[in-house]
Amino acid sequence: MKADYIFNNGEVITIDSKNRIAEAVAVKGNKIIAVGTTEEMEDFRSASTTIIDLEGKTLMPGIIDAHIHLTIYGTNLLGVSCIEPHIQSLEDLFIDLRKKVQETPKGQWVRAWGFKESNLRENRYPTREELDEISKDHPIVIIRTCNHTSYVNSKALEIAKIDENTPDPEGGIIEKNKDGSLTGRMIENAHMQVFQYASYSNEEIRKGMQLASDEFIKAGITSIHDAGGYGDGAEIIRIMQQAINGGEVKIRIYAMIGSLTNSHEFVEKMVQAGPITGLGNDHFKIGPAKLFTDGSSVGPTIATREGYTHNPDDRGIIYYSQDELNRILGQAHEKGFQLTAHAQGDRAIEMLLDCYEIALTKHPRENHRHRIEHAGISSPDLQERIKKLGVVVTPNPVFMYANGDKYLEYYGERVDYMYAARDFIDKEIVAAFGSDAPVTYLDPLLGIHASVNRESNDGQPVGKNQCIEIMEAIKAYTWNGAYASFEESIKGSIEPGKLADLIVLNSSILKEEKNRIKEMKVEMTMIDGEILYSSNKNSIYEKNEVYSN
Repeated sequence: MKADYIFNNGEVITIDSKNRIAEAVAVKGNKIIAVGTTEEMEDFRSASTTIIDLEGKTLMPGIIDAHIHLTIYGTNLLGVSCIEPHIQSLEDLFIDLRKKVQETPKGQWVRAWGFKESNLRENRYPTREELDEISKDHPIVIIRTCNHTSYVNSKALEIAKIDENTPDPEGGIIEKNKDGSLTGRMIENAHMQVFQYASYSNEEIRKGMQLASDEFIKAGITSIHDAGGYGDGAEIIRIMQQAINGGEVKIRIYAMIGSLTNSHEFVEKMVQAGPITGLGNDHFKIGPAKLFTDGSSVGPTIATREGYTHNPDDRGIIYYSQDELNRILGQAHEKGFQLTAHAQGDRAIEMLLDCYEIALTKHPRENHRHRIEHAGISSPDLQERIKKLGVVVTPNPVFMYANGDKYLEYYGERVDYMYAARDFIDKEIVAAFGSDAPVTYLDPLLGIHASVNRESNDGQPVGKNQCIEIMEAIKAYTWNGAYASFEESIKGSIEPGKLADLIVLNSSILKEEKNRIKEMKVEMTMIDGEILYSSNKNSIYEKNEVYSN
């Protein structure tokens, strides 16, 4: 068998059972056909084989981001970005919002995303009155970076049918001033409800998915576990499949049955509909049934067993009672679904583990691979239960880089077992890493950097006892992600017979200084044996060129 591509003279990180470092890889069609030395690859060479000299650079499996929001990331690109470098104050943001208002027909939504008050000079969120000054004819919504809180104007409240007499929804807060007037700040389920009215059209969603897919590929992400978006989850799944079938979305998707709005309704609908986890093909599969149990780690609104360090009277928000959690996820387990839930605080994680124990006692199942999304404050007693139950966790190491200073303020010494990568590995708990983008940074190399260094972006150490090695971090972003979706036999490592989902970095990651990993870049991304991205359009990765050593 002759190869279409041969990659030679590289640092090939295989992530096989022995963690071998090879030198060369041969690809035929959409599969890897050989792994070994540069000399050994000569047997697979023909006149039409594209030969790529890696010059010592890292070739590794494509990144599998085990927790990311495709739809939200994509549609955000259609709105006002609060993370642009020029936005240093609320007034800077207001200027961009006014520009967006001028180009938006009256009555249509003006949306902004990525808001983080601590990044602005005022260190506060906007008021309803300030947003009313920008426009009373357009509903305006500004979504906080955590995607658990938003700030809206009076027009948005009117459309959402919310006034001073509207009660707080279960698991949410409609914030009021002391005089009972609305501030415009919507927290947790209140925010989720508002966004039912602020949702995008199907055409916008599909366009956003394509934009997001392109960005993911540039970042070296070849597969994602989509953690849901706003609106009708079933409709989002349908649009996602159409975008894949139409060729606009080229990444592989393992789609969680979950929504940021009324997730239980979507889960119950899918349980009754018939399809279960695993239905699909190599490009799109149905994933686990997913609920929300608590809030945002940087809100902070996560459910903790003890009060927050900076506010001991606050222990966060719980979305469902234990009985509700047991009933909804228990039914999904009985029907054959893999289960998961957003659970950040130790109280939420404990509730979820209780739910899994009850479900597995009633209906035992081997190799269920039930998950915990984020698994934020995973104290030692919870880790033991996770191990005993065979649960997979999906921590987000980049959170420590993006939010470490706030975590120290909110949770104190509990940061020593937040996103506890070292403990998970030592206890042989499978931890599949995810970015949770657009909640925070997409870049998986930054995620690897954060898991190896455990420092905030201003250099503060945050739970240094949870540092892991580079190879361990790469496995968590590749093979572990494949395991979390029952796909480790077809991807997640570089071995003959597996899918040719590969990336090349711009240097050797194993020789790079640990504190400089975040400066590295993805140079090439291949999915299904096709080179879809090259950082240099005139590079050796150009598809129709043939190069020899």
